[in-house]
Amino acid sequence: MRFGLVVEYDGTDFHGSQLQSNARTVQGEIEHALFNIFHRSIRIYFASRTDSGVHARGQVGRFNHETDMPADKIRIALNHYMKDDVRIRYAEVVKDGYDGFDPRGDASSRTYVYTFNDAQSAPALNRRYVAHVRKKLNVETMNVACRSLVGSHDFAAFAGPGTPIDASTRRQVKSAVTTRDGDNIKFKITANAYLHQQIRRVAGVLYDVGCGNAPHEVICKLLDSARRGGATQVMPASGLCLESIAYDGSGLFGLPVIPTSDSFDVSVN
Repeated sequence: MRFGLVVEYDGTDFHGSQLQSNARTVQGEIEHALFNIFHRSIRIYFASRTDSGVHARGQVGRFNHETDMPADKIRIALNHYMKDDVRIRYAEVVKDGYDGFDPRGDASSRTYVYTFNDAQSAPALNRRYVAHVRKKLNVETMNVACRSLVGSHDFAAFAGPGTPIDASTRRQVKSAVTTRDGDNIKFKITANAYLHQQIRRVAGVLYDVGCGNAPHEVICKLLDSARRGGATQVMPASGLCLESIAYDGSGLFGLPVIPTSDSFDVSVN
């Protein structure tokens, strides 16, 4: 049987989401907890790969295992065995088999938020979750630049070194907007998929636009150039968070759940 998970984590002390043999990762943490519960090695697969230091509120994963343990009991047990910087928000039985739930392939869109902070002094309380900048940002100008991101474009100029040289760099952006909440400026983007470092490189250009170092037209020029790595400034990972992943299922978070008698909870224990 197959289980779907919605995962939240503080990426500060993780070397990314994907398993590494010599470093702490989100995948490794969850698989270690699964071993403690079921006493066997179980592989988990994620919808989206996040780099070292990047956070997630709505990462989605799945694993296969035959068990009588209800999904929500698995959620509680996983949270028991893991450190406080990673939590399972939701667990449910999902469709199995050759056409079963595929977190990566079945996702219709992924939403990320990049948070700048332009307070006079760097914040102490939420310093792990923002990128502090020294200049005040003009959100209105940043939003004008954001409009150029929407639609189907070649994002080669925003591709990081982890993007395979023969990979397509065209992506479909559904929405992109920048808003201010006090000293925090949030750049929210929803797209079908992303290139390595794409969002952090876009955020770097938006920073230049917001503080007056570049005109808003620079986004269009970079998109038109299609030159690999043309956007050179990569903003810190601390400001980036995977907010949610969209699916077309009927369960919470859109997962294609199989109805059971289990009750479930989206709280974090």
